[in-house]
Amino acid sequence: MTSSSLLSRIAIIKIMLNLSLYFRARSTAPSHVQRIASTHIFVFVVLSLLLTGLESESCRAYAEAPDTITLTDGEQLRGKLVKVVSGTVTFHSDILGDVTLPLAKVSTLHAAPFAVIEKNLHVNRKTAVKQIPVGVIAIQNDTIHVSPEKAEERSFAARDVNYLIDAASFNRDLHGELNFIHGWAGTLTVGASLVKGTNSAQTYTGSVAFVRTIPSSIWMPASSKTTLNLSGVYGLAKDPEIIFNNNILQTSSTTKTDILHGDTEHDKYWSRAVFGIISASADHNFGSGLQLQQAYGGGLGWTVFNHPKNSLDLKGVMQYEQQQFYGNNPTENLASAAVTETWKHSLAHSIKFNEYITLTPTFNVVQAYSAVGNANFVFPVYKRLNFTLASTDNYLGDPPGGFQRNTFQFTTGITYVVK
Repeated sequence: MTSSSLLSRIAIIKIMLNLSLYFRARSTAPSHVQRIASTHIFVFVVLSLLLTGLESESCRAYAEAPDTITLTDGEQLRGKLVKVVSGTVTFHSDILGDVTLPLAKVSTLHAAPFAVIEKNLHVNRKTAVKQIPVGVIAIQNDTIHVSPEKAEERSFAARDVNYLIDAASFNRDLHGELNFIHGWAGTLTVGASLVKGTNSAQTYTGSVAFVRTIPSSIWMPASSKTTLNLSGVYGLAKDPEIIFNNNILQTSSTTKTDILHGDTEHDKYWSRAVFGIISASADHNFGSGLQLQQAYGGGLGWTVFNHPKNSLDLKGVMQYEQQQFYGNNPTENLASAAVTETWKHSLAHSIKFNEYITLTPTFNVVQAYSAVGNANFVFPVYKRLNFTLASTDNYLGDPPGGFQRNTFQFTTGITYVVK
C-alpha cells in the first residue's frame, strides 16, 4: 500500500468519526459549539477530498508511466511493451510506433505487470495461476526478473522464457471474460483497374478474411477457432464494332467476369493438434456457368505443425453439396468430401506467403467433382497497409455446354490488417 493510499484511508476514517461526534454533539451542545463543529467538519472534508484527489492523480500518473527499454548500443525508448514471443520483443515507441527487435539486443527493460511463461510449459486455466508469475518486469544482463504483488521476486534466464504477455490479456484469457466481438482479426483487400478508350474495361476485386481464435493469446492452447472468408471479382469489357473503308476491324462484343465466394468454418480443438470441423460455403462463377454451388458439412482436422512463422493444417470434411447451373441444366444434389491443405509461412522482411488447395470429389455423380487452389504473397507497406499479389484457380468437373472447366485469376490489391 502506498503512503498516499494509507493517508486517504485514515482521512476517510476520521471523517466518519467526526461526523459521528458532530451529530451526537448537535443534540446537546449550545448553538455556538454546533457552529464550531460544523466549520471543523467542513474544513476537514474539503482537505480529505483534496487528499483523495491527489491520490487519484498519483495513481493515474503511476498507471500511465511509460515503460522504458535500453538497447545494447545505448539507445533508449519510452512507450509500452506489447509482448515478447520466442525471443522477439514488440515495443510501441512514443516516437517510432511499433518496433520489433531481438531480445538479445535489449540491455535493460522495465515494464508494467506482465505474465512470464517459460518454454515447454504446458498449462491450462486450472494450472496457470500456480505456474505462471505475474508482476512488474525488469530485464537486465539476459535475466528476466518478475516481482508479483503478493509473492517473492523470481528470476528467469531470458533464453528459457517463451512469452511475456501483458497482465490484462493474461487474466482475460485465463477467466474467459470474452464477448462475441472480441478476438477477431483479419484483412480487407481491394483492387481495381479501369480502361477507357475505343474499347473500355473495368475490373473490381475485393476480399475479406477474418479469424477468431479463443483464447486469443498464443500462450494457451486454442480451444476453438472461427473463420469467415468472402471474395469477389467483377469485370466488364466492351468492344464496339469498328468498320473502316468497308472493312470490319472489330466486331461488337461484351465480356463479363463475375466470381463470388464465401465460406465459414468453426473448429473445436480436442488437443493441440486434432480438432472437429463444421463448415459451410457458397460459390458463384459465371465463367464456368455455375449459378450457385453450396455445401454444408463436418469432419476432422489435424495441425501438422504450428509455429509463429510456419504452420500447416490438413482437413477432411464429409458434406452435402448442391450445384445450380445457367440454362436448362438440372440441379445436382451431391454427396461429396472436401480435402484441404493450408500452409502459412513468414519470410524475411515480414513478407508472408499463404497457400491452400481444396479437392472435392463427389460420390453419387462422379463427374461433378471440383477443386480450388490459391497462393498469395503479402508485402508490408506502411503500418497496417500491405500490398498483395494473389492467384486463384477454380476447376469444375461438369460445367454446362459452352463454358470452360477452368477459371484462373491473378489479382493485385491493397490490404488493410484489422486487429
